[in-house]
Amino acid sequence: MSLAYEESPWTRAYILADIINENSDYFFLEEEGQIVGLLAISTIMDELEITNIAIHPDFQGQGLASLLLTEVSTFSGTLFLEVRKSNLAAQKCYEKFGFKIYHTRKNYYDKPLEDALLMRKEQF
Repeated sequence: MSLAYEESPWTRAYILADIINENSDYFFLEEEGQIVGLLAISTIMDELEITNIAIHPDFQGQGLASLLLTEVSTFSGTLFLEVRKSNLAAQKCYEKFGFKIYHTRKNYYDKPLEDALLMRKEQF
């Protein structure tokens, strides 16, 4: 999955450690026995944060991120996520699911240095 990012802080070791966190859940998409997409969420009370969503570059543009996002469509509460300001395709996908930008974190990402847009959605 590291190909989904230019340089990701989400290493295999980090993901494996996060999977056993009682507040985290993961959803995977497989193609011929290989993981081609993942959605990671963290839930605390009535808030759910999408902490990671990644699709292998060979499978992007096929609606797989939308398929993963349907996994959280029944959650009742507030959903949050962060996205790179330059990632217009992801922003469009999130907006399609009702997420709205509510804040910008300046210089949040590195490699390359970039702002993060914070998005949220209320579901009740």
